[in-house]
Amino acid sequence: MQQGGHTISVQLPRLLRCGLFALVVLSMSCKTLTTAASETDINARNQTALATARENINKYRKGDARIKVVDRAGRPVANAQLEIKQVAHAFKFGCYLKIDDLDPAKLPAYERHFKGLFNYAVVGNYWSNIEKKRGAENWAWYDRETQLSKDLGLRTQAAPVLWGTNKYGSPAWLPNGKEELLYVIQQRVKNAVTRSAAVSDIEIVNEPLAPTTDAFAGSGTDNYIASAFRWAKESAHDKRFLINEYGVFGSRHEHNYNADKYYQLLDGLIKNDVPVDVIGIQAHANGEWYEPSNVAAELERYSSLGKPLQITEFSVQTNNYDDPKAPQPISGSYRSGEWDAEKQAEFYREFYTVAFGSPAVEAITTWGLDDERAWLPGIGLIDRNGEPKSAYRELDRLINHEWKTTATGGTDASGTYRLTGFLGEYEVTATTKSGKRTSARFTLAKGGPNEWTVILGN
Repeated sequence: MQQGGHTISVQLPRLLRCGLFALVVLSMSCKTLTTAASETDINARNQTALATARENINKYRKGDARIKVVDRAGRPVANAQLEIKQVAHAFKFGCYLKIDDLDPAKLPAYERHFKGLFNYAVVGNYWSNIEKKRGAENWAWYDRETQLSKDLGLRTQAAPVLWGTNKYGSPAWLPNGKEELLYVIQQRVKNAVTRSAAVSDIEIVNEPLAPTTDAFAGSGTDNYIASAFRWAKESAHDKRFLINEYGVFGSRHEHNYNADKYYQLLDGLIKNDVPVDVIGIQAHANGEWYEPSNVAAELERYSSLGKPLQITEFSVQTNNYDDPKAPQPISGSYRSGEWDAEKQAEFYREFYTVAFGSPAVEAITTWGLDDERAWLPGIGLIDRNGEPKSAYRELDRLINHEWKTTATGGTDASGTYRLTGFLGEYEVTATTKSGKRTSARFTLAKGGPNEWTVILGN
């Protein structure tokens, strides 16, 4: 303590000094206990979310089948040995296909890695690429990629038809007048949705929640979303149409700022009978390790809108944008440290488990297979040498093993075998004691009845 330029030493009584020290220690201890309790709460709620997701996977992603083996006269065959193998998932495990800038020499390996995990492909349908000059459309790459998807036996989504919030999404020649702009939007929608019979899902509007920069809403066409979906449905009744937005997941406002706005937009569209068939939600983590409980809660909230959900774009950036060799810090309330290949794989496992465990979700699409051409550093599943990363191997374990059914067994006295397995396509091979073998294919569908009959000799 200082007074009048002189230092005065003050000695506190020993009892008071001990009391103050105890208060400091107690305060530090309380802060430590509070932090520990907070971390415990976070871990507990996320472990609960993951456990619930695993329970839901067994509840919602599986079905029951009764397999009956008979001879050509229709008589049941007892003790026939069955080999049951799931050959395809009902759930859509997808990836952005994009091969326009792929070295042709790398295409065979790319196709093999793609087909090794995925049964669903997203093909780019960017207006700015297809119609660089008004009236002069070039569908060459789009047609090539949709044909490749078909050749690989994949289900296909085209995206996006309209993307007004990014300079890469809309052509530079768009007119400024409202009426003329609506006219070219209508022509674009009709041309895009009728282009390919092989495409089942089409993303009509991508990222509409930026009205100050949206090339369509900024010109006074605030109702373009509803009009676009109605034009699409009028032109192609048999296809399903998606809307897509980001900024939904995460514990930080800079990541989840669209969570409420997107829900409100969708609620209004659906209440006004706008034919939105599927709700698309992006999940670019941008450094944050999403809490499983947050992902589960948002998926449950959006499922209340009564439409199927798709995770349309999924990734986690593991490396720094300005210095791709430097690891990206992990942000958010759940995990800390730096991203690396192993953490990316763990993040994939948690997110896929929660999304696959949400009964409203019908697809997850990871946004880029390889690091060599990734739009953000480190998001790929294949490294720059063309080798699968840990995240690829983890998805392979989940999709092709843990979440895929194989079984063997024998028929009972009535020639029957009962199966519980993941929904999808199956190949069943029956072998009798005499060595006769017959194979047949069936679909295990949710809700059944899934009564399969293998006729020996057919």
